[in-house]
Amino acid sequence: MDKLESILLELEDEVNKGKKFFGLSLMNKERLLSLIDALRGEFPEVIRESEEIIQNKAYILQEAVDLSLKRTHQAQETADYLVSTAEITMRAESEARLILEEADKRAFEIETDSKKRIDNLLAATEKVFVDHLNLVRNNRESLKGELIKQYVPANIQVTRDDNRGESVE
Repeated sequence: MDKLESILLELEDEVNKGKKFFGLSLMNKERLLSLIDALRGEFPEVIRESEEIIQNKAYILQEAVDLSLKRTHQAQETADYLVSTAEITMRAESEARLILEEADKRAFEIETDSKKRIDNLLAATEKVFVDHLNLVRNNRESLKGELIKQYVPANIQVTRDDNRGESVE
């Protein structure tokens, strides 16, 4: 994620240091294309991290289930062995319930934590995409406005239709 942020900062710097020429920004095309390629190279890493978290969640949940089954099995064996007296039997059943409740509680905590991690990663990824989309949209609007001002004769009125952009009348 740090690499992705670094590339975005470089891209932003490149846009900001573009020289102005007749109201348009001149930028180093090769540098911008290089940064865009670097961004494309980083997206699979973000996606891979998301998949690892999802896979890790399944592993943790399975581990909790296995532990729960193991403890349940151990508790059952202990209970069977101690059936000789009612007091010992009640104590074993109580212990088995506590173990099951603790295992269920832990499995729920692990699942909740995994979902929060996945949501945080997806939210961060969504923010990066939204920020980039806004940057592209703003740059296009700015460029479109500058082009119309530069090429539309003074006696032609320019109006803005919010659904389709600017138009010439």
